[in-house]
Amino acid sequence: MKITEENWTLLKQHYQKTIKTGACSIGTVDGQGMPNVTPIGSLVLTEKGRGFFFNVFCELLSRNIANNPNICVVYVNVGSFYWLKSLYKGRFVQPVGFKLLGKAGPKRAATSEEVEAFRSRIKLLKPLKGYRLLWSDLSFVRDVELTDYFPVNAGKMTGMLG
Repeated sequence: MKITEENWTLLKQHYQKTIKTGACSIGTVDGQGMPNVTPIGSLVLTEKGRGFFFNVFCELLSRNIANNPNICVVYVNVGSFYWLKSLYKGRFVQPVGFKLLGKAGPKRAATSEEVEAFRSRIKLLKPLKGYRLLWSDLSFVRDVELTDYFPVNAGKMTGMLG
């Protein structure tokens, strides 16, 4: 399904909720067509169909994007409370997640606004040792342009969501 202004607002809201207790990954393929999935915790969605992620610990992802910029972003709510509540009800009251298709741009220097947009999301983690190990160097980003989306299908529990 094509991304529009109307559904982008919902996709973005769902992502912002999901990323708190969820997982996000970017799928790519290499020059021989071999797939690769890279977990990305730093994706920030901005205006319609656009966003960026910090290019940290992404060597294979970077090589694949250089050969083929097509990407598939997948984010899924893996929160225990969400799943227990859904399993109890026998249905998901919100989509489990979404797949977003598009392209990644070249690696470029991050702006201070981009760094702040991501750091504001993780500010509660700043006192922890892992914060410095993972996010002390947020120098480079890649822009993403997303054009299509699909809800993650979880069988009969999905119902008519999406």
